Amino acid sequence: MGGNVSTEQRVLDVVLSFAEDDTLPDLLRHVVESACDLIEAPYGALAVVNGHKELLEFTHDDGQAHITSGDPRSIGVADFLGAPIKVHDETFGNLFLSGKADFTDRDQDILTALATAAGSAIGHLDRYEQTRKREAWLQAAADVTTDLLTGTNGREALYRVATTARQTAGAHFAALALPDHTGDLVIEVTDGGTYDAEGMRVPREGTVSYRVYESGQAECHEEGTVPTVPGPCAVVPLTVGDRRIGVLIVARKRGEPKFDDAELIEAFAAQAALVLEFTRAQGDTERIAVLEDRDRIARDLHDLVIQRLFGLGLGLQGLTGTNVRFSERITGFVEEVDHTIREIRRTIFSLQEPPSGGTSLRGQLLNAVHDSARLLGFEPDVSLEGPLDTVVPDQLRPDLLATLREALTNVVRHARARHVAVAVSVNRTMTRLELTVKDDGRGLPLTEDSPGVPHHAGGLANMAARARRHHGDCAVDSIPGAGVGITWFVPLVLQEATWR
Repeated sequence: MGGNVSTEQRVLDVVLSFAEDDTLPDLLRHVVESACDLIEAPYGALAVVNGHKELLEFTHDDGQAHITSGDPRSIGVADFLGAPIKVHDETFGNLFLSGKADFTDRDQDILTALATAAGSAIGHLDRYEQTRKREAWLQAAADVTTDLLTGTNGREALYRVATTARQTAGAHFAALALPDHTGDLVIEVTDGGTYDAEGMRVPREGTVSYRVYESGQAECHEEGTVPTVPGPCAVVPLTVGDRRIGVLIVARKRGEPKFDDAELIEAFAAQAALVLEFTRAQGDTERIAVLEDRDRIARDLHDLVIQRLFGLGLGLQGLTGTNVRFSERITGFVEEVDHTIREIRRTIFSLQEPPSGGTSLRGQLLNAVHDSARLLGFEPDVSLEGPLDTVVPDQLRPDLLATLREALTNVVRHARARHVAVAVSVNRTMTRLELTVKDDGRGLPLTEDSPGVPHHAGGLANMAARARRHHGDCAVDSIPGAGVGITWFVPLVLQEATWR
């Protein structure tokens, strides 16, 4: 009886000691070793059946634990004792003993008790590991949020998300794929791995990444199931509300465990996507503020400084005939004022260009006017109103610019004007684009054969043809000796419908 109490106490001590193991491999080795020791069996094994298909083998002969494949039946063991290990009512594996001459019912009870205790300890370790992973992903999301909200933006923000995801997931490779203007996914940034995939386009057909992007459902795959990824991988959507802005990809090396925390990775990706969108919107707001400030400066330069300089030039010019002695000096001052006006206008043009360095429609219009100023001998007045850069379609812009250049060329060649006004506008309902060019020259000359037909009918016909190409028209108002006014207009609603 005393021996029985001693065995029961030993079993209890072993069961309690299972709680001291911090990792699953250590716990499994402890279970196999303890079973062999308590039941005095020379051979013990634990076959895991939760998808790993591993056999953890322990023998008393060398005191070592080994990883092999199969179970005792597959390696020719005829007489063995077994008990299932269950975790949360699901079979995790089977504990086997062999090599003892005669297994008793008491041996079966001890093995069953150890298997039950092992299942409880494995479940505790699983909960602990899930908690640890959850805390790690929450901390990762907090770190990314802090970095992105305190100055990290642009591509650096994307790299930060990819790097954090790879490190937290224990992955070998991470990437962010975002849609381009055509809707195709493009690998924007990568972290880790042995090859550079940045800039690669993701095919729409037959790829996990595009399927996840379209469905919004995360997917985890074992090694060998995704052709382009040798090891296990997880692909999760980057979502902001009901909108998807891309996908996050993390992958491990061949032979490493499958991802079992897709929900945690997806939660991290959703938080990262929200912050990325916020920083992008914040950057847009800052750029708008800069553009508005530049536009204000440009208006002030045009409305205040240039007008005062222009008035000063006129005043100086009016003094040239009062005293021959100072005429040459005053003429030099007038030329210097004109030069200063031209430099300020060039500054205004640069202020109205987008910060990216590309030429906007406004910039192209201003450049066309500025080019004509060298031939005219003075700067035309320019008025640009409405959202020209956003609502005027790309295919309409060449005809608009060509019409403006041709109208200004006609003024240079024939008008002998001293003042030209150019106005390009989009109305408030964004349904009409209008260009007007007016000068104070001598008007359109008429031909000798046809007194009612302007000499430049061919050029005006070209302007009208360009307008009618976009369902618009061109009107000319010319009074001999009083200048010419050209009004060129296009209905944007029809233009947009045709464009689409």
